[in-house]
Amino acid sequence: MNREQRRLMEREERRQKSQEGSSRREQAAARVAGAPAERKSLWKRLTSFLHDVRLEMKKVSWPTQEQMIAFTAVTAITTVALTLIIFALDVVLKEGVLFVVGGS
Repeated sequence: MNREQRRLMEREERRQKSQEGSSRREQAAARVAGAPAERKSLWKRLTSFLHDVRLEMKKVSWPTQEQMIAFTAVTAITTVALTLIIFALDVVLKEGVLFVVGGS
């Protein structure tokens, strides 16, 4: 099979695929246009949402009590350390600015 024949076959396959895709789109559009969408009541939508939330929450991997204590301790220690570092930098920079501006 030479290049011309291969290109011709590829073009024909693409043409057939595009025709199949367009006919499928037209069928889907006809189904959607033909049937009016029913909107559920607010109460049904709310209960459905809450049900879905509950199902998803069951899938969550919750930490153990020991992990929560460790996470909380790391967070508290990091917060205190950063607060002290920022406080020290603030004091040093304030004194530096006062020294430069005040000149005394």
